[in-house]
Amino acid sequence: MLDWPRLLLLRLGRHAAVAYAISIFLGLALPQLAAAMRPAIPITIFIFIMLAFARMNLPGIKAVLTAPKRLLIVLGVSCTLPPLVGYLFLHLPWFRDLDPGIQLAIAIMASAPPLMAAPVYAALLGFENSLSLASLVLGMATTPLLAPLFTNLLAGAEVPIAPMALAERLFWFVGTGMVGGLILRRIAGQARLQAVKLELDGIGVLMFFLFAIAAMDGVLDATLREPLLMVTMLALSCFFSGLNFALAYALLRPFGFDDRFSASIGIGLRNMGLLIAPILAVLPKNTFLYFALAQIPIYVAPVVLKAVKARLEPENPREPRP
Repeated sequence: MLDWPRLLLLRLGRHAAVAYAISIFLGLALPQLAAAMRPAIPITIFIFIMLAFARMNLPGIKAVLTAPKRLLIVLGVSCTLPPLVGYLFLHLPWFRDLDPGIQLAIAIMASAPPLMAAPVYAALLGFENSLSLASLVLGMATTPLLAPLFTNLLAGAEVPIAPMALAERLFWFVGTGMVGGLILRRIAGQARLQAVKLELDGIGVLMFFLFAIAAMDGVLDATLREPLLMVTMLALSCFFSGLNFALAYALLRPFGFDDRFSASIGIGLRNMGLLIAPILAVLPKNTFLYFALAQIPIYVAPVVLKAVKARLEPENPREPRP
């Protein structure tokens, strides 16, 4: 008989898409725990990094690397499209008077790497996610170099830490998580990790839930005080994610539907938490609130993307062009 913790993880793993969406609203419903859980944000993100690298599909990544042209195209779009969209956001006339904290949040969102859960979302939707995973791995590896550069270019004086200091913190934070994940993979073995796939999916859902509680610190109070501001920030974050997904899907038209859709998920959903974790203590209030609200489209994405996939998926998917 299964013990109840494992049974819980199995159930969460089997219904991960719905569980992700529910967890963000449970996080909103527990404001009394949010402040106490806020220091857990870097911990949960670190665990996400470790799990991502422990579970990565090495044979699939190696297959992608044997024909790197498609991977380089996805990586190029992923590294340049969101910063370009962020630049447009910050320089359009009606956005120039935004609160500096919100401008910084948009810059961080535009500079962040793909969401670590993007390959997981792709797999949940039934896609072969090797290309998405390979672009995530390379995107993570370039984050300490590119993210501080883009953030500084987009937000300038609003960045509360020097670019080199941010790069150093990101290098140690991302690097130790990657090494930790590879060590875990080495110790546990790929076969054992695959055998407990659903349990690990369940752990991912639990980490998302804890992250959601911590990220919602101050959101309810701020919504009651300034509902228009909060709705505006939520709308901006949703629009940014949706626009990047749509533009990426259009730019990757020569790809087969599976690679095109799964790659666009990571280009649309960005991992703000990875950049925020090292500077959490010096983050402006409105930057944190924008970051918190930006988690809502991320958490409901599996459900929304399932409907989008059903609408866009061709009856006879054509093969990708060489």
